[in-house]
Amino acid sequence: MAPDEDTQKRLGSFLRRKREGLSPEDIGLTRPPRRRTPGLRREDVAAMAGISTVWYSKIERGQAIGISREALQAISRVLRLQPPEHRYLMTLAKQPTPSTSTPCLMIGSHTRRLLDRIDPMPAIVTNDYYDILAANRAYSLMCGIDLDAVPPRERNYIGLAFSSPAWRRFLRMDDVEVGNIKLARMVGSLRGISANRPGDSLMSARISELKAQSKEFSSLWDSEVVNQSEASDHALLHAKLGSIILRKQIWQSIGGETSGRLNVYTPLNDEDCRRLEDVYASWNGGSEEN
Repeated sequence: MAPDEDTQKRLGSFLRRKREGLSPEDIGLTRPPRRRTPGLRREDVAAMAGISTVWYSKIERGQAIGISREALQAISRVLRLQPPEHRYLMTLAKQPTPSTSTPCLMIGSHTRRLLDRIDPMPAIVTNDYYDILAANRAYSLMCGIDLDAVPPRERNYIGLAFSSPAWRRFLRMDDVEVGNIKLARMVGSLRGISANRPGDSLMSARISELKAQSKEFSSLWDSEVVNQSEASDHALLHAKLGSIILRKQIWQSIGGETSGRLNVYTPLNDEDCRRLEDVYASWNGGSEEN
């Protein structure tokens, strides 16, 4: 099946931005004298990918139908796409098999029980839209926000990064440089997921809402950055313990035709493990007395 017109334009726009972000030297070419335009020329990419300049130009203009997997792989190599970017490109070209599972919009009692058993390690359940479906007590204690009190439609991991000062502090985004890196990573992850959900009206609605909510999100979205959510170390500001680095582990859950992700944050050392256990025990004990 060929990509529809909108998808073709997205594919072309993505390739154009990646091409403009590379210099001739990046791929072993000599920079032409008196060069005025940034990045690589279309003819450079086409020649190194083994396709005609006319065909590559049509791809970037969103006018190409039936791009072969071989051509896309060659272009990907020339533009030095990272694995998530390559998957994004292939998904836009409708080469891979899109996800058929529907992101879950709520959790059941069994998932709630599992989430609570993970205390005192902070944990949340999210879906493909980055909605926070549930958080255990340790996570709410850590971020300093009663997430259960946040309306479900506003309880979006990425949306909170643009709307909630408390959430931004928790994610250590007060530092402009760090904040920009984290925002780009979040938006890039959402873009990567969205390409695997063609025709998902709810995904489109979420993206439109985020664009309307934040010019910063809209700018990052239009920049065509692609990333993927993966296990990594996160520097966070614990509401009770202060600065702490935790490793996020991601566990995929598929129940029937719905899917979600369990994100568990674990300490890197025994000392931080004891700190989490102690502050949770103290807080939980006080809560039970009240």
